[in-house]
Amino acid sequence: MFYLFALLIFIDLGFYLTLLQIFGSFYAKIVNKFKLASKENYTCKSNYILPFTGKWNVYNGGTRKELSHSWGIVSQRYAYDFIIFDDDGNVFSGGDYKHKNATLVEKYHCYGKDIIAAADGTVVSVSNGHPDSRTNGQMAYCNTWDLRGNFVVIQHNDWEYSLSSHLMPGSITVKAGDIVKQGDVIAKCGNSGNSSEPHLHFQLQTSKNFFFAVGLPIEFTNIKAQDSAGYRLWHDKMGIKPRPSEGNLEEIGDKYYIGRGLDVENI
Repeated sequence: MFYLFALLIFIDLGFYLTLLQIFGSFYAKIVNKFKLASKENYTCKSNYILPFTGKWNVYNGGTRKELSHSWGIVSQRYAYDFIIFDDDGNVFSGGDYKHKNATLVEKYHCYGKDIIAAADGTVVSVSNGHPDSRTNGQMAYCNTWDLRGNFVVIQHNDWEYSLSSHLMPGSITVKAGDIVKQGDVIAKCGNSGNSSEPHLHFQLQTSKNFFFAVGLPIEFTNIKAQDSAGYRLWHDKMGIKPRPSEGNLEEIGDKYYIGRGLDVENI
């Protein structure tokens, strides 16, 4: 009976958080009079680098609806999902997704890689106790009650907060109140929360509240970006038509707006 009760609480929490996301999006639109941030009307106050070291792939995200991670969810409108492809278009060692290694999070190229602070700031929220979710490389699972899994929220200025989520259990090296510098290691990439495979979910938002914040378009500085051969190879292997990636790179001076289908790295 205890386990059934615990299961019902777990299910209810997940359902509650889903409803909270929907309500939060509606609330943010009302509060902002349906005038949400875009790259046409918002410029970042801080300078941001990519939240990792080495070359990663923009698997999800961009500044237009066609590229967006979740256009209808206001806080995640400009969010990114980052993964790592090898030269053969694989995201894990051991072959294609029919291989048993698709179920082993440790075999994914990005798993355990350092996640860094994208800009100077103060840590305002941390969650570090969620397990990695199971994976088969094809659908999302969530083996905990929080969609974000393990995460770190950093306040960079009055209206810009970064969220890094799906982090490796026990890997977070900072706590609320810590001052971080751009490039400081804050955690390692994992597969906690609602996730189909190990990756980094990263977004910029107007407050530390994941559900009621407005997502902000991010101008990255001092980065290198190019179309990804691995992104195309992976889709070919899976027999899937690649999702739209046209217009995924826009350069403004020394800053860049990036989108799905690019390989990116700090320089």
